[in-house]
Amino acid sequence: MNNESKNIVRILIEEAINKGNLFVLKEIIHPQYRYTSPSESMSGIDQLESFILALRSAFPNLKVTIDEQLGEEQRVCSRIALTGTHRGDFLGIPATGRSICLQGVIISEVRDGLIAEEWELLDQLSLLQQLGLAPTPASN
Repeated sequence: MNNESKNIVRILIEEAINKGNLFVLKEIIHPQYRYTSPSESMSGIDQLESFILALRSAFPNLKVTIDEQLGEEQRVCSRIALTGTHRGDFLGIPATGRSICLQGVIISEVRDGLIAEEWELLDQLSLLQQLGLAPTPASN
């Protein structure tokens, strides 16, 4: 189940998020999908699809890379890196034209071969700093 679960998560990231092939969501996402992060939550395939579309609209060259994946039983932990250029509105933030590079972790729970729930933690402070919306620490 571990390698199968890792592959399902990989399909979500590589096909749906990176390439925008949203048709795969119906094949890999549980109908009662739930997502939670410190700043937002969503449920269902429709909300996930809307989120991915908004993300790809804001960052048209978005690329999520899986740096490491660990799996145990029904859970897969993916350490990820996100890169892209802010070209459209994102969470109410108008386009800045700035490039971003973020680190994060997603824990995905796979049930019956479908991603049922995910918990994500991204370096949001770094995102705001890179977009010029929060001060960066002074270097010595």
